[in-house]
Amino acid sequence: MKALKILLITLICSSVGLTLQAQDAESLLKAVVTGMDKILRFEADALIKVDVDFIDIKDRKIKIKFESPDHFTFDAEGLALLPKQGMQMDYLKLLKAKYTAIDVGEEVIRTRKSRIIKVIPESEDSEVILAQLWIDPELNRIMRMKTFTRKSGSYLIDFEYNTNFRPLPDLLTVDFEISNMAFPAKAMNDLMSKGIQKPDSLPKKARVVVQYSNYKIVNK
Repeated sequence: MKALKILLITLICSSVGLTLQAQDAESLLKAVVTGMDKILRFEADALIKVDVDFIDIKDRKIKIKFESPDHFTFDAEGLALLPKQGMQMDYLKLLKAKYTAIDVGEEVIRTRKSRIIKVIPESEDSEVILAQLWIDPELNRIMRMKTFTRKSGSYLIDFEYNTNFRPLPDLLTVDFEISNMAFPAKAMNDLMSKGIQKPDSLPKKARVVVQYSNYKIVNK
């Protein structure tokens, strides 16, 4: 696995024609963590909409809670298809562990300029193999994140904000692969009732939209 990490770093650097811009990339990532570290805890209401072609999943309202440094909980009963890592702000654990960071350029997202940082965890036990973060360098918050994992495929998260004064999103859109997800019993019954029995006939992608409201934030 260590050899794989070295290969990833080498390929990323050679493909973009860059040397490791570790200092700038790490400074930007640390600024993101610093913004979140100002929050002691928060809770919010969330409306979750799941878009999977072959399963009828009703919108759910749940309560989400966070406690510093990275303890994130939510009531996900009946939502077994959700990519749990993508829903739990796993970038905090990722950025507080040891990693190699590579600045690979910039991109405009929803009219705002972002820096693109690739993050390769150094831990042999990390579920995340590689993450790519689009960070707003002015407000020091994540606008987009693409994550590649060992067991759950990959997922892409778009972060949208209604204000400039907090690092917490008002809307998350999570696109993910469903081939490695565990199917709940009701979902399997739905598949059988629609005559879908072969894995090859299943859609490969799904989307979850999470709309946050009623934030209650306690700062340190």
